Amino acid sequence: MRCRWLGPITVVAVVLALTVPAAASGSLNGSGRALPPPNNCAAPLLPCYIVLSIGSGSHGNNESVTGARFWPGDQYTVYFWNETAGAPAAVVASGSTGTGGFSAYFRVPKDPIGNYTVFVTDLAGDNQSAPFHLTRLSATPNTGPVGTSISLSGGGFLPDHVMEFHVHGDRATTAGRCLTNRHGEFSACRVTVPNVPTGTTRLTATDGTYDARVRFVVN
Repeated sequence: MRCRWLGPITVVAVVLALTVPAAASGSLNGSGRALPPPNNCAAPLLPCYIVLSIGSGSHGNNESVTGARFWPGDQYTVYFWNETAGAPAAVVASGSTGTGGFSAYFRVPKDPIGNYTVFVTDLAGDNQSAPFHLTRLSATPNTGPVGTSISLSGGGFLPDHVMEFHVHGDRATTAGRCLTNRHGEFSACRVTVPNVPTGTTRLTATDGTYDARVRFVVN
């Protein structure tokens, strides 16, 4: 009799695991902000995990998230968690885990600058998250030849920090020091496009901790 009952009990347990909602509502921390569900690896023997291509970035950029040791062949969903009480997280990517791993690209939403969470879950109940800091950067003009002077402004950086800029990975010359204010913002900072190849590339701003990138065309 005990052998006959083991089958149904096992099936029920699996069904319950597979019906965990992908978009969990989360809980509230002491500040009243919504938090994603806690990290949990339900399926594999070894802990599942995710890795982001970058821990900070700006609006509209395509970034990547890679995961491993999730439930093989299961559907996964990637959320950009806005940490605002009562507001749902944005779905930024989805797909199948294949043999338990995946790699997905997501576009950074146009949310306010600040701290966010990239949260990945599958139907089996594997949950993993990673912090993401949203910054802002704009360049005028956003196209020009080598030697072009560009005016830059941005936000979401550390307060009272010297900014450094790169075009196509090469250091761009700054006209004087570009320093963020006490709110982590800067404006009207001028840099010169270094001697880099023509074509579409990225202009990067960093304070040594947080980064922001915008598209730039060298012609």
